[in-house]
Amino acid sequence: MLQSTSSTYAQARELWTLAFNYQEQHAGMKVRTALTLALADIYQLAPMHAQTLCQIVELFNTASLVHDDIIDEDPTRRGAPSVWVKFGIASALVSGMHGYIEGLQKLNALGDPNLIHAALGSLEALHIGQHLDTQLSAGDSLPTLDQYRFIAQANTGCFFMFILDSCQSLNPMPVAVYLALQDLMLELAVYYRYINDYCDINHTPHFKKKGFAPDLEGGPKTFLMILANSPLIKSKRTDLQKRRIISDWGDAGVFTRAMNIMEDSFKTIELHFEQARCLAGERNFGSLHTFLRNVHFEQEPQDNYYQSLIR
Repeated sequence: MLQSTSSTYAQARELWTLAFNYQEQHAGMKVRTALTLALADIYQLAPMHAQTLCQIVELFNTASLVHDDIIDEDPTRRGAPSVWVKFGIASALVSGMHGYIEGLQKLNALGDPNLIHAALGSLEALHIGQHLDTQLSAGDSLPTLDQYRFIAQANTGCFFMFILDSCQSLNPMPVAVYLALQDLMLELAVYYRYINDYCDINHTPHFKKKGFAPDLEGGPKTFLMILANSPLIKSKRTDLQKRRIISDWGDAGVFTRAMNIMEDSFKTIELHFEQARCLAGERNFGSLHTFLRNVHFEQEPQDNYYQSLIR
């Protein structure tokens, strides 16, 4: 077996993680860290456990983003060149695995096999969801909204559920509270994906991070495509072609319907929140309430790209 103390191994390991570290330097809003801390408050976790879970879920998420950008051929991530663009596909694929491996190593150090079980279940759900997403994106048919929700709960909700299941393992709450929070996490995953889909196509500030509406070049099948009944095939499209699509969808009321669906989803999240809070007695739900208010999407008029086209 290779010895990790050898200079050759150490040098190779440093090069292996280089591309991953580049992605970590371009951090996002750390939504999963905020969610972890909010759930840790409810579950009354020790600060050391809460911080370790934050580190692990960010490692897992960063690894998934490195691989997502390869699959979707996204050239930009958080306003910078994607890892595969900067380092090449091979290096991105290999280096992306670092996040999964280091996360599992950190989790293993806590000495609780239930945490490893939760992580492995999460990573399996991530890749099954990604597989389904990839199959749909490569085709010329649209999923139903139910299929879309299932995929979102798998490859977006997997990390939300990992956080919840880890908290439940470390300091269990009554099953009824856990189940209410589980429903919240799964709906939150759908809502979070709704927001990403919407912002990619009709939210001007988002374009600064990802470029101009890359989903309209045939990325993952978004719920806006479902509402518009428009299964776009992967193809390079000019900005003019994208503007025409956005204009047609706006004229057909797609963005209004999307916002209504998103708001209904958030109301469902609030119902699950209230149910969990009522069942949990004196536990502190303040941080989770703040978290949910912060993720609630309310578009400013000047950020609505379609409205700027018709003005």
